[in-house]
Amino acid sequence: MNKRTVVLEPSTNTHTLTAKSVEVKEVSNGILKIKTSEEGGIVTHGEHGTLVTESPNVIKYTQQELNPVTQKMQNAFD
Repeated sequence: MNKRTVVLEPSTNTHTLTAKSVEVKEVSNGILKIKTSEEGGIVTHGEHGTLVTESPNVIKYTQQELNPVTQKMQNAFD
């Protein structure tokens, strides 16, 4: 059985999702709308361990934080 792996959030501890089928659509900056096969997918992330999605429909967002120096929003870091 072939599986597809996609990178959800590149970082030093990259988030990846593996499922029989995966469709990813970027909805906005840092927000992904993901559709997997009916049995869901497996998400791995370096030090945080592994989890399985309970639904074929998943929304993934990257946490944003205010940089106190630049006063601009930026992606949060692990």
